[in-house]
Parts: sequence; structure tokens; C-alpha cells
Amino acid sequence: MRRHRDTPGPRWGVDLAAAVPLVWLAALFVVPLGFTVVYAFGRSVFGAVELGLTLDNFRIALSGFYLDVFLRSLRFAALGTLLCLLVAVPVAYVLARKAGRWRTPLLLLVLVPYLTSFLLRILSWKILLAPGGQVEWLLNGLGLHEGRLDVLYTQTAVFVGMVYGFLPLMVVPLYVAFLRIPAATLEASADLGAGRLRTFLHVTLPLARPGVATGVLLVYVPMAGEVIVPDLLGGGKGMLMGGLISRQYLQAQNYALGSAMAVLVLVVLAAAVAVLARVTRSFDEVGP
Repeated sequence: MRRHRDTPGPRWGVDLAAAVPLVWLAALFVVPLGFTVVYAFGRSVFGAVELGLTLDNFRIALSGFYLDVFLRSLRFAALGTLLCLLVAVPVAYVLARKAGRWRTPLLLLVLVPYLTSFLLRILSWKILLAPGGQVEWLLNGLGLHEGRLDVLYTQTAVFVGMVYGFLPLMVVPLYVAFLRIPAATLEASADLGAGRLRTFLHVTLPLARPGVATGVLLVYVPMAGEVIVPDLLGGGKGMLMGGLISRQYLQAQNYALGSAMAVLVLVVLAAAVAVLARVTRSFDEVGP
């Protein structure tokens, strides 16, 4: 009977199980990406693309207003990622090393909101940041601000939404990295005379480097193409690349130029992923 249970199933079943996700991935990712690359080298006609092999779309995308938006998007994503990192480091450290029996409830407080609708979460910030909203009431109550709070539809509001929306993607890998650092390593640092701050800066943080790289990767990539937050909290001011690509497809119907912009973003993000993936290979340096 034991031998019967261990007998491998039909080979076609294994192949079918492997083929389903591959077909799904090809249909929803590879094929659309292929169309995008092909369109990027074509010529735009009204509402369609005439296939060809021209670099004119890339030349336009890398000039003037479009280049400014492209570079601004990369800078914006870099600054947003840095803000996420600055907020996530203390949060993840407390969760991993100091929370004790409150670790699981606090971790759930970070993760559960992320499982709800991204659009609803950002819309809620639009209400909170509006003039007369709860943030204005709180800041006035604490004496940190006086009068009307005009922060909605500004870059500050966009950064608030970005950090809030993507913070869990930075906290989780940092939490895992901090959790994997052996307590004996930190005790050895203390035995050698290092204080808490010095131990954190020279032992804990370097050992958490793979978590930092993973978090930066998970946050920077989606932030560079973000559309919802700048539109809802920034009011469309200071357009970013995601919104510009969206307008090329949905309003201008210049599919060739929109595709060229999308390809440029993909190339930059692929380079960032390659660099950060190489850094994360050192994850094994952190002991169990």
C-alpha cells in the first residue's frame, strides 16, 4: 500500500500543472510587453500604429518636456523610497527586536491595511488632508500648525500618500533581516564596549543590508510608474511618467510614443533591478 502511494502520477499531469502558469504569464505579461516593444519602434497614426523600425519615438521621449517628466519621475521615486526607508527602519527594528509578545499584533497592523484596496486607502488620505480635515484638526490641536491647512494637491501630499501606500513593502524585508540577526552577535558587540547606537550603526544596520536592498527594490519599481497617488493627492500637478504614459494611450492615442516611454521606464527599472538583485545575493551573509 505504501509503495502504491509513493508511485509518481502520470507525467502529463505534472506538465499540465507547469503549463498553466506559463500560459497565464505569457498571455498577460510577455505578449503585451512584446506589443509594447514593437509599437515603440512604429509610427503613430490616429488611433493606431503603423509598424516600422524608427527611433523617432525614443528621440521625442528623451527631449524637452518628456525628458523633464522622465527625470522628475526617477528623482521622485528615489526620494519617496528614501522616505519609506527612513520610516521603515525604526518600525521594522522595533517589531523584530523589541516588540516581544506584541510582535504579531503590531505586524498585523502594518500588513492588514495593505491587503485592502489601494484606491480606497489613497482616497481616505484625500479626506484626511483636505482643508478642515482631521489632519488639520490634529495639527491645530497639538499647536504644530495654526489655521487652514493647504497641503492637499501639493507635492507634500503626494509624498505622504506614497510613503503610506508603499511602507509595508519596505517594512517586511527589513523586519525579516533584523529578525535573522543572531542575538549573540549583538551581545558580542556590547561585550566589546559598543553602546546601543554604535552597535546599531556598525553591526545591526550593515547586517540588515540585504533587507534594505530588497525593500528598495520592492518600493522603487512601482513608485517610478505610480499613477493613482499623484492624480488623487497631487491634483495632476507636476505630472509623473506613469500619468504621462497613461495620457498618451487614453487621450492623445499616440500609442507609439506611449510605448517608447514605457520601454524607457522598463529599461531603467530593469537596470535598477539587476543592480539590487546583485546586492541581495549577500543575504546569506546574515546568519540563521
